Amino acid sequence: MIVLWIIFALFFVSYAIGFPALWLMLTAWSVGLSVYLLIKSNLPSPAYILISIAFAIIVALSYLGYALKFYMQIPISGISCFLSSLAVFSVMEKCGGYVLVKTDRKASVFVSVLLGVVTGAILGLINLLLSKSSMNVDFAVTFPRILLSLNPGIYEEIASRAIFMAFCTYRFAMQDKSPSRFQKFTMLFMMTVPHCLAHGFPLVGSLVLLVLFGFPFAFLQRKRDILSAIIAHTIVDLIRFVVFGLPVQ
Repeated sequence: MIVLWIIFALFFVSYAIGFPALWLMLTAWSVGLSVYLLIKSNLPSPAYILISIAFAIIVALSYLGYALKFYMQIPISGISCFLSSLAVFSVMEKCGGYVLVKTDRKASVFVSVLLGVVTGAILGLINLLLSKSSMNVDFAVTFPRILLSLNPGIYEEIASRAIFMAFCTYRFAMQDKSPSRFQKFTMLFMMTVPHCLAHGFPLVGSLVLLVLFGFPFAFLQRKRDILSAIIAHTIVDLIRFVVFGLPVQ
């Protein structure tokens, strides 16, 4: 856990001085944790390897039709998403503590989807209200906008959030006692704060992002399942892209 805080300290200093490659730093951090967990816990079952491949392909292809200068992100995001997915699912199968999709009851999958849709719609509308004064309306429902919304929904929830949950879960499982309050706080902190800071907003904006979006998505992952968080996050970005268009290219 201490290692996480040391790395975060370096990450925060980079944020404070306006370092322009925070996403790249977070990606490297995520890949490092993924490799560590895969060395320790090995690969997940074949089914989850296939899901990891599917996630990586979707994330990589989401940049197609967006902007040529972002095409370099295709291998970076694809590989990091693949490694993170493998690590997250490997720890999930061996240590428990969270699930990709809740299946304990007949309607569990439906509830997860519904929860993700409702949460995403509410947060998406809040995001519109916060953005309307600074962005021009460019309403259109197009395939590139729909496709690109899958990128943050899958990539950020897996490689920027769930990987920290997996790392902490693995460390909890390796000790003989229940996790302390500090350890639980560390998990929640790492699942939310680095991802919010990586957007590069001023501190107040990052805090707003943390409270309105970071905590709800992390709560869904911890208390429900990863699928509900992916759906909610995807819908938030889909609403923004449909109303305001794709990010500036």
